[in-house]
Formats: sequence, C-alpha cells, structure tokens
Amino acid sequence: MDKNILRIFQREIERQCRFVIIAVQDLQKALQVPGMDRIWYSIQSFLVAAGNVSTLLWPPSAHIPDRAKELKNSLGVDDSSPLAPRTFRNHFEHFDERLEDWATSSKRKNFVDSNVGPSGIISVMDLEDYLRNFDTTKNAVTFRGDEYNLKPIVDAIIELHGKASIEANKAHWK
Repeated sequence: MDKNILRIFQREIERQCRFVIIAVQDLQKALQVPGMDRIWYSIQSFLVAAGNVSTLLWPPSAHIPDRAKELKNSLGVDDSSPLAPRTFRNHFEHFDERLEDWATSSKRKNFVDSNVGPSGIISVMDLEDYLRNFDTTKNAVTFRGDEYNLKPIVDAIIELHGKASIEANKAHWK
C-alpha cells in the first residue's frame, strides 16, 4: 500500500483511539454526577469509536489488497487483540433487532434497560431481561447476560493510540 494512504489510515486509527479515550474520561465524570443519559452517551460513544478502530483493522471488505494486514503490522496489532470483536458495538448499533429478539424470546417479558449497577441486582429478573447494563463493580457493559469488560479495551486503545500517533506522523515518503 502507498505510504501516504497508510499514514491516512494510521491517522484515522489515532483519531478513533482519541475518541475512545475522551469517552472513557467522560464516563468517569458522568459516574460522579446523577444522570443516566450522560453515562449511556459516554458508553455508546466508547463502543462506536472502539468499533470504528476494529473495522479499520479488520474490515468486512477491503478494496485495497493487504490493507488490513499492512495496517495491523505497522501498528503491531495481531488478531488476538481485544479490539477485534464488534459484538457490543453491534448490540447498540442494531438495538432495534436486539429488542425484537428480546420481545420474542423473553420468558417473562420483564424489561430492565440502561441500568447502572451490578448485573442481576434485582434477583427476580432473568439475566437475559437486562438489556443494556453497566456493572460498576466490574467496569463492564452487559447485554442480555453477555459481558464486555472495558479495561482490556481501554488498555489496548491507549497502547494503540501511542503507536498510531508515532506512525501517523512519520513522513509518507519514508
């Protein structure tokens, strides 16, 4: 791949990593003050930006041969990275479909959404009836019993942000 194009992709990775970091900082502030909207706005922003990083590194389809491989190599990312899965971004992006799945599969039709607190805190509720939940004790987002711990993602993003900043600022003719 042309080095100029590679640098453009690296800059976009750096930008999306920065957005994840901003979302994490925003989430930390939002947890200090009452207000669910700001908490969920921050979590959704986190998931979208992390999902964008994932899509840049593991594209569903690429028109430039070996783009993903060269981009990952240039940033020292391998396929075992916690950034690869996009399941949780998809839960939020395709919430309408997930809501329909819940409506047709829930046994009791109990509904807990946009909750902040330990998963399963309401003991009479089935875990699959908790749609979006932020478990502050684990620093994890859960969706119908599926758990997504934020710390490994944040750690990987911080590391990737540093690498992408260095690589993106290299001259494209080198």
